[in-house]
Amino acid sequence: MERNLEIRSLGSRLLEPLLKENLVELQHYFLEHRMLILNDFQKSIEILCREAYELQLQEQNVPVMFFSISYLRHCVYTQKHEVRLDLYNEDFYFAPHKISQHWDMTFLFQFFEKDMEYFKNHIRVHYRPTRRYLREYEEKEFALWYIRHYYKIAECFFRDQVSAILDNENFRLLEKTEDFLILYGGYMEEQSILFQSLN
Repeated sequence: MERNLEIRSLGSRLLEPLLKENLVELQHYFLEHRMLILNDFQKSIEILCREAYELQLQEQNVPVMFFSISYLRHCVYTQKHEVRLDLYNEDFYFAPHKISQHWDMTFLFQFFEKDMEYFKNHIRVHYRPTRRYLREYEEKEFALWYIRHYYKIAECFFRDQVSAILDNENFRLLEKTEDFLILYGGYMEEQSILFQSLN
């Protein structure tokens, strides 16, 4: 445990300046590719909502209560950086019909991967108290801890997109509950409320 905390502390000091640089670079990247990124996000919402609407027309689904945006922790291992978009009724995870769509967020998480590459190349130089290199599982443990910075950046992105979700033509067609919520967080974990409709 002590070694784990030491790796986190050293890794944070190593990556903090890089994270600040990445935020500036990310803003430039986003502005340059803004329309492409936002259009792609809207397409995913359209596919998701169309599927839910068709089920509602067939009377196979009750009104939507939750629009959940979930990050997937296994991306640290797969390096496939997608978020999961789900529409749920009041039964949430227990709903009989699973309506989900994955959306690629490489535009953001490419910077996380860059940080991890830097971490792997430099931590070995700075951290060899027992002349042992970091084990692969220790690198992954650090990555799982460090990626939370990028999950926060993703949350800011989705907060900015709430009105775009609500204004989406296909989303508007859906029958929703009066206490409809848009949520963000880890899949099958506690999630933050990005939007809550008024009763």
